[in-house]
Amino acid sequence: MNRFTITLAVAAALLAGTVAATPPTMTQQGAEPQPVDQPPPPQANEPAAPAPSATTNPQLLSAAKHWFAELQAGKIDRSQLEGGPYSNMTDASVANAQKMVGGLGTPVGFVQQQYQVQGNVTAAIYLVTFSNGEKVDFLFALDQQGKVAGLSLGTPH
Repeated sequence: MNRFTITLAVAAALLAGTVAATPPTMTQQGAEPQPVDQPPPPQANEPAAPAPSATTNPQLLSAAKHWFAELQAGKIDRSQLEGGPYSNMTDASVANAQKMVGGLGTPVGFVQQQYQVQGNVTAAIYLVTFSNGEKVDFLFALDQQGKVAGLSLGTPH
């Protein structure tokens, strides 16, 4: 199975909510658990956000925040893209991402909703919340060399 297939399989599994029941814990990965930013409490008549996943990978979270900020700015470091489907990310796709999330401001919450490791790819879906109440799902994946193996924005809601 090549990296492209693995990335798509990880993305499909995460988006479908089929993350393994017992993902690796931070102590298994050799690091102490770190707190994650929490979203603001739901407003009246607003459904509560899904509970964050139990496993938080601080390195993946930090990289995801960095890449989200790059997408908001419309400037990405293409040298950090692995050789898979994201290596040929066009200027137009970066401009579309910037148009979608660039004007939302600095995130006030970045909460991991799902997490999975498959092969040499580690991926998570984050619920990114902004001060105006807008939220967007952000799929982010890294390979073992720290290169971006997956990147996807949901529609702001």
